[in-house]
Amino acid sequence: MRRYMRVGFFGLVLVVLLCGVYAGRSAILKWIGYRLLPKTPYLPPPWDAIVVMSGRPYERSLQAAEVYWHAPAPVVALGGAHNDDLLAIGYEPSQECALTIAALRSLCVPDSAIHKECVGTSTYEEVLHLRSLCERKGWRRIVIVSSAFHGRRIELLATRWLHTDSLRWMVIPARPLKYSLDNWWQSEEGILMVVEEYAKSAYYRWKGYF
Repeated sequence: MRRYMRVGFFGLVLVVLLCGVYAGRSAILKWIGYRLLPKTPYLPPPWDAIVVMSGRPYERSLQAAEVYWHAPAPVVALGGAHNDDLLAIGYEPSQECALTIAALRSLCVPDSAIHKECVGTSTYEEVLHLRSLCERKGWRRIVIVSSAFHGRRIELLATRWLHTDSLRWMVIPARPLKYSLDNWWQSEEGILMVVEEYAKSAYYRWKGYF
């Protein structure tokens, strides 16, 4: 009898816990997404460079252009990977950096301010190239622009690879165009982004990148 009572008790506790999780699912999912957002403190201008990470070129360029017009500085477009679909149809400017540059131009960022750095096929490689750029050009204050849920992984990489006494940096998240940060799970685009970021973060930790 006591065994059945114990099983029944634990079963009841499990049901209560599951009901609690279901009732608070929105808050839990929101927290899961917010853990991916950047947390670095604001770095006031002037800045030596505004760096746009590759991927989602229009989304990220919108934010980079806003930053540029707030405090003009060289805007650096990173990314050497090719868009396979554009490459397949013979579209010449198919590299991620070229797509970012096209988006920046459409947002009236002048060509004189845009710098092309078509290097790196991953966030890790782009951060390593950024470190080299900072050393060569003597940059001491930089802004890194990327998608919001991409921010935390960039921060972890930057903390590991851009950590010097003379270099200060800040990650500015771009506003998503296809989903909301507060209810990302209601959009396929948001779900894919969050799941991908957690998977990539786990992979980067396994590889020892941060």
